[in-house]
Amino acid sequence: MLSLPVAVLGAGAPTGVTPPPATVSAHERTTDSPIRHVVIIYQENHSFDDVLGKVCEKRRTPCDGYTGPVHFRDGRRASNVVQPDIVPFVAHTRRSQGFALQNRWDHVRGCKSPPHICVSHVPPRHIPNLSRLARRFAVSDATFASDPSASFGEHLALAAGTLDGFVGKTPVLSKTGARPGRGWGCHSHRDSLWRRRVGARTRWVPSCIPTKAGKGPYRRSPVEYRATVMQRLEQRGFSWHLYQGHLPNRPSDVLWSICPDFFWCQKNRFTLRYDSATRDFVDAARAGRLPSLSLLMPLSGNSQHNYNSMRIGDNYIGRMVRAAERGPQWRSTAVFITYDDCGCFYDHVDPPRGLGIRNPMVIVSPWVKRAYTDNTTAVQPYSMLAFVQHNFGLAPLTRQVPEPTTTGKPLISRSNRCDRFD
Repeated sequence: MLSLPVAVLGAGAPTGVTPPPATVSAHERTTDSPIRHVVIIYQENHSFDDVLGKVCEKRRTPCDGYTGPVHFRDGRRASNVVQPDIVPFVAHTRRSQGFALQNRWDHVRGCKSPPHICVSHVPPRHIPNLSRLARRFAVSDATFASDPSASFGEHLALAAGTLDGFVGKTPVLSKTGARPGRGWGCHSHRDSLWRRRVGARTRWVPSCIPTKAGKGPYRRSPVEYRATVMQRLEQRGFSWHLYQGHLPNRPSDVLWSICPDFFWCQKNRFTLRYDSATRDFVDAARAGRLPSLSLLMPLSGNSQHNYNSMRIGDNYIGRMVRAAERGPQWRSTAVFITYDDCGCFYDHVDPPRGLGIRNPMVIVSPWVKRAYTDNTTAVQPYSMLAFVQHNFGLAPLTRQVPEPTTTGKPLISRSNRCDRFD
């Protein structure tokens, strides 16, 4: 079974922990769950072993991390080296991730020659904030990417619970010669590979999810409308906000921005009320004005993406979590810290069939089992969406609904994987 992160329980106190009562402001829409604020910090391009391998080896409660030497499929041996602060380049396209899933890491671009830099790990001293959180709170060491997709696909999936037919390939300049706009979404005039169903022929279409009426793409598109978790929250009277970067006067529409990928959002919600700077998250947390769902998308400097600093990104993670911890709504908050794809750095665990490389996942909350290791198989980002769905009582994003077990912890079976419907 592919489950929610079970380290966070929305229906009762975790074993061995007695959290303080949740604080609710007068303007909040209420829910039966003690968790009224979910925060997702969505970083870039790292596998579980790469980020948390050494942390797990030293953690009081062990988790399944590995930082030793490896043998590739062709018999080559690679030492597991310490990764420099500036993340080295390793290709993380679908093709590269396909090689990784076959244990052919030495075929991945950027990792073909010794010292095979994709076999490396981040020392805890480079990420002191995340290391502290992983030691103190919960680690899921069985969260796997939903698909061997690059960032475009994983950001679509975070909002809509599906790739909607896109294979996840990074958008490219228009195949019809249209003048490019900003970012990757509807007003970018860029194209990405799409297929009507699994196994069908792929074609280049606008990188845009249209409205129900088909509006949004810069040219005719076969892509179908899909609702987002943001719309589901609004339908139930809950709030949401996207936080990205540092631009004070306009929403961010570059690369990893989510709103411009969906024409409903670009047309109706692409304003500072819904999509603004990271600083606004800090201010909202301190003032007790957190929305029901906060999605934190970094810009390049804080992302920990290839060619970026791990320390700078870790400082960003630390600032965001501290703002939530020190705010008046902390007692009703759960924070998920994860990464959108493998980067593509080595991980020693073979994924379940059909899934991608393991993602780092740290869950931070007063309602979390302290220093807990959750080894129940989960799917990123769908398990986080399932948590949001069940926590706030939302209508499902796809045709099948994650069903609760007898323990009240909702699960997603492999047959319920959203991208299987496309």
